[in-house]
Amino acid sequence: RVNQNDFVKAFDQYQHARVTRTARIVLSSREMGRIYHAKGVERLVRNSLWKGRTPERFYDAMEWLYGWNVGNCLG
Repeated sequence: RVNQNDFVKAFDQYQHARVTRTARIVLSSREMGRIYHAKGVERLVRNSLWKGRTPERFYDAMEWLYGWNVGNCLG
């Protein structure tokens, strides 16, 4: 746990979490772009896999992105 007065340690931990998370965001964005803009057979497979999928399931899959809290990396 980071002490309130240990700003250097806190910033180092935040930087590590930020770089890791940002890399995941970039890679996930590319993959989602490929999936959402699929053509041909890839589109048919995607549609078949996603048929009947609830909106909640899509939201749950993005929880790692939108539910993130900076405090999690300072634990």
